[in-house]
Amino acid sequence: MKLATRLKIVAWEAVFLGAFLLAMVFLQLSEAGSDSSVGSFAWVYGIVGVTLILVGLEGVSLVRRLPSE
Repeated sequence: MKLATRLKIVAWEAVFLGAFLLAMVFLQLSEAGSDSSVGSFAWVYGIVGVTLILVGLEGVSLVRRLPSE
C-alpha cells in the first residue's frame, strides 16, 4: 500500500472519529436533561471532535498535494 493511501486512511479516520464524538455529545446532552456534570464536560468533547474533524480534513488536503510516486 502506498504512503499516500495510508495517510489518507488515517486522515479520514480522524474525521469520522471527530464526527462520532460530536454525535455522542449531542446524544448525551439530549438524554441528560438538567444533569450539570454532563453539561460541564460536554464542551470539551465537542472541541476535541471539531479539532479532529479539522485536522483530518487538513490531512486529506495535504495528501492530495503529495508528489506521485
